Amino acid sequence: MSRKVLIATDGSPHAQKAVEIGTELAKGRDAEVHLVHVMLSGELDADLQRMIEVEHLGGLKIQAEPAVPSVAAPDFPIVFPIKDPGESYRAIQAIGTDILKRAKSVVGAHGVDRVSTHLLDGNPVEEIMTVIDREHPDLVVCGARGLSSLSQLVLGSVSTKIAHRCPATCITVH
Repeated sequence: MSRKVLIATDGSPHAQKAVEIGTELAKGRDAEVHLVHVMLSGELDADLQRMIEVEHLGGLKIQAEPAVPSVAAPDFPIVFPIKDPGESYRAIQAIGTDILKRAKSVVGAHGVDRVSTHLLDGNPVEEIMTVIDREHPDLVVCGARGLSSLSQLVLGSVSTKIAHRCPATCITVH
C-alpha cells in the first residue's frame, strides 16, 4: 500500500504550521506528499488582501488605485492590474502558485522528494474532497483556521467539514 499524506494549505499561519507537521509525519513514514491549494476566485476581498499584506506573502501587496486595485509581486516582473475577471483570476492563480511553491520548498527542505501539487478552483471543501477521493491518502493535514470570514465561522470551517467527511485520519493544526 502506498503511503500518502495530503496537506491542504491556504498560506495562512495555521496552514504553514500544517505543512511543517504534515511534512514531518510524511518523512517519518516515507510517504509521498500531496499539497492542495484551492484558489479564492472572484474579487480580491478583505480576507485575501489581509493574507497578502500581513500574514505570509511578504512582498505581495495590493496597490489600491481609485476603483482599480492591482497586485504587485516582487518575485514577478510585472504588476497585475485588476481591471477584469480574467486579470483578477490570473493574479489569484499567481498567488496560489506562490503558496504551493513555498509549501513545496518546505517539504523539500525536510528531505521529502515525492511531492505533488494541486492548484484548484472552486469550493474548498469539495475540491479538497475530490483530491482525497482520487488519491486515497491515509493522512490529511489542515490548518485549524485559514482565511475564513465571519460567515465561514458561522457555517463551519473547511477543516471541520473535511474532518467530518474524510475517510482517512485527519489532523487539524492550531
